[in-house]
Amino acid sequence: MESLECPKTEKCPIFNGILKGTTYTEVYKKQFCLAGEAGRNKCKRFLVATKVGKCPPNILPNSMKSVDEIIEEMKKNGDI
Repeated sequence: MESLECPKTEKCPIFNGILKGTTYTEVYKKQFCLAGEAGRNKCKRFLVATKVGKCPPNILPNSMKSVDEIIEEMKKNGDI
């Protein structure tokens, strides 16, 4: 049976960094991290990391940028 929790949740820089201790933490976790495959398929962080192996620490799960835009920025910045 599939785990509902994203395998990246524990080390996600969003919850250990920019959103640590905020009211948004649990909302994001429920919507993206604990919602199984459907949640992961909406999470820009998960989708970018799946494509290129990592994601910038400041990208939110519901970023307005597309996955391709995030990856292009990473290339321009020399992050990949």
